[in-house]
Amino acid sequence: MPNVYTRQWFATFLGRIDPTIVEREVAFLRRQLAPGAHVLDLCCGPGRHAAPLSDAGYRVTGLDRDAAALHDAARSAPRASFVRADMRRPPLAAAGVDAVICMWQSFGHFDGDTNVAVLAEIHRVTAPNGTLILDLYNRDHHASRIGERTIDRDGERIHESRTMAGDRLRVALRYERAAIGEEFEWQLYTPADLVSVAGSVGFRLRTACADFDEHIAPTAERPRMQIVFDRA
Repeated sequence: MPNVYTRQWFATFLGRIDPTIVEREVAFLRRQLAPGAHVLDLCCGPGRHAAPLSDAGYRVTGLDRDAAALHDAARSAPRASFVRADMRRPPLAAAGVDAVICMWQSFGHFDGDTNVAVLAEIHRVTAPNGTLILDLYNRDHHASRIGERTIDRDGERIHESRTMAGDRLRVALRYERAAIGEEFEWQLYTPADLVSVAGSVGFRLRTACADFDEHIAPTAERPRMQIVFDRA
């Protein structure tokens, strides 16, 4: 089944992240979030953003469907609260949070209509004049980089195959040492496409950038982009 993140994935790709990377991401989030805001960390995983944000005085609620990841998150971010739920049906009251963050291509798992419905739910739970921050893959970058490659990470060799059909990216991973595989599929957006889709449910663009730097434009040369919206 696509888009079910295994423990092998978490250990391989999130087990050892350079702290300076997380610091850069969190610094960007803090520039975009109001001080002390109640933040929903949607698809929070093991809490690598929830922990530093809650330490900085934000009230953080982390949501994920993976029980093991939430267990890790609760240990790393004791000041935050966590709920196990599906991002399509967040169990929060209308206008219940000041901001929503959704990091590292955690948006776009579903078909086009369902992805719009997810945005509508995010709009529902976000307070008026609140903030939505999406960190996701730029379609123009990844559309030109399909094919196969081998990744060496912490002693594990991962064979990756990427294919793209229309606006959908499919990634198959095979872990050589662990002898297991997994698959992921996302709908990818250009900045303009995402602005249009988010606007259809009531979000207004604040800024679009890359590399967690408001001065760097999101272009096909950069794999990820950060799009910040205000809830109109």
